[in-house]
Amino acid sequence: MPSIKDLIEKWLVSRNARMPSFEQDADDEFPDTAGEPEIEAARLAVIDDTSALQDLLLGPREVLARVWGGSLDNAAQQCIYHFNILQAIPLEGGATYAEISAKVGLAERKIKTLVRKAAINRMLREDVPDHVVHTAASALLVRNRSMMDYYGFFVEQMFPTSAKLAEALEKYQDSTAAEDTAFGLAFNTKETLFQFLEQRPELQARFAGAMEGVGKDPSQSQRHVITGYPWAELGEATVVDVGGSSGFMSVELAQAYPNLILVVEDYKKNIEQGAAQLPPELTSRVKFVPHNFFDPQPVVGAEVYILRHICHDWSAENSVKIIRQIVTAMKPGSKILLVEIVVSPSDRPMSSIAERIRDLNMVQLLNAQERSESEWREIVSAADSHLELTRIITPHNSTDSIIEISFRQN
Repeated sequence: MPSIKDLIEKWLVSRNARMPSFEQDADDEFPDTAGEPEIEAARLAVIDDTSALQDLLLGPREVLARVWGGSLDNAAQQCIYHFNILQAIPLEGGATYAEISAKVGLAERKIKTLVRKAAINRMLREDVPDHVVHTAASALLVRNRSMMDYYGFFVEQMFPTSAKLAEALEKYQDSTAAEDTAFGLAFNTKETLFQFLEQRPELQARFAGAMEGVGKDPSQSQRHVITGYPWAELGEATVVDVGGSSGFMSVELAQAYPNLILVVEDYKKNIEQGAAQLPPELTSRVKFVPHNFFDPQPVVGAEVYILRHICHDWSAENSVKIIRQIVTAMKPGSKILLVEIVVSPSDRPMSSIAERIRDLNMVQLLNAQERSESEWREIVSAADSHLELTRIITPHNSTDSIIEISFRQN
C-alpha cells in the first residue's frame, strides 16, 4: 500500500505540477485539489500529523515558548515592512547586509537581527554568510501588490491592535458598539475601523488591496463564489455587490457569466478606483455606485444582492440593520447571498483553524464575530419575519459558505 507521501507525489507528477519548494521560483499555492477528495484528505492528514508530531517532539515547555514568542515574529515582520527591506533585496542575485543597510537607512547589525528572525519562518534566507536572498514567501510579497497590502495591513494595524485586546475586553466588557475595540485603543480613536480608513486614503487603498489579497487565499478565494453558486440558472439578471470594494469579485462574475449585470456599491474612493481599472469590454455590464449599506438600498428589484465578508464585520444588531435596508428593495424571487464563515463544531480542528483566526480578528478590529448556522438563522429571522435562510452552500476546499436568504413561501 503506497504511503501518503507517495500518493501525493504520484498525483503531482500526474498533473505535471512542480514539487513544493521554498525557493523563490516556487508556485504561489499548492495545486488545486478540487474533485480530488482522496488527495485533499491526504494533504490535510500530512499537515495535521506533522504539526502534532512537531509539538510532541518539542514538548509542552517549548510549545508554550513558541506560542508566546509569536509576538517577536510579528515585531520583526513589522520592521521589515516599515523599512522596505524586502524591496531592497533584488529577486535576482540577492544582497549583502551592507547593501541592504545603505538602501533602507537602518544599521547593518539590526537588519541582521530582523532578517534572521524572519528566516526561521522561511521568509528570506542567507545563501552564504552575510548575503540574503529571497525565498518563495518573500518573493511572493515583492511580486504581488495585493499580497504586500495584505501583509502591510496585518503587521502595521493588526499587530498593534492585538496588543490592546485584553485592555479592550476589560474596558468594554459586553459592549457591542462598533467603536469599542482594541483597534480604537491601539490607534487612539473612537472611529470604527472603516471610518478611520475613510479619512486616510492611503490606508484605505492598502485595505482594499488587502481584501483583494484575501481573495488569493485558496480557502477564501472568490473563485468559490464564482463557481459555487448556480449563477447561470439566473439567466439575464442584475446582481448587486453590496460593500464590493473596488469590484474585483464583480469583474470576475461578469467575465464568467455574460448574462449578468453587476452593480458594485462601496465608499466613493473604492468605487472611483474600481471604475478607473475596469476592463473596457465590461463597461456596459459593471456599474459603480457610491453607497453606505446602512442607508436604503438604491437598486430596486435586483435578482441577487450579495454581501461577501460584510456581516462578520458587524454586531448582530448591525447585521440585522444591513439586511433590513436590502429587504425593502427586493422583489418576489430576489435572493440575498451572504458569503461568510459558518463556524464548525470545535471537534473539527483542521477545518476550523481559519475560522478561529478570523473570529478573533473580528473581535479585536470591529467588536464583531464569525457565526454558526444557528446564529445566522437568528439574524435572518430578526431582520424580517418574511425572510428565511433557504440553503447553505459550502464549496469544496472553501472556508466560506454561501448563505442564501429568500422570502418565505406562503
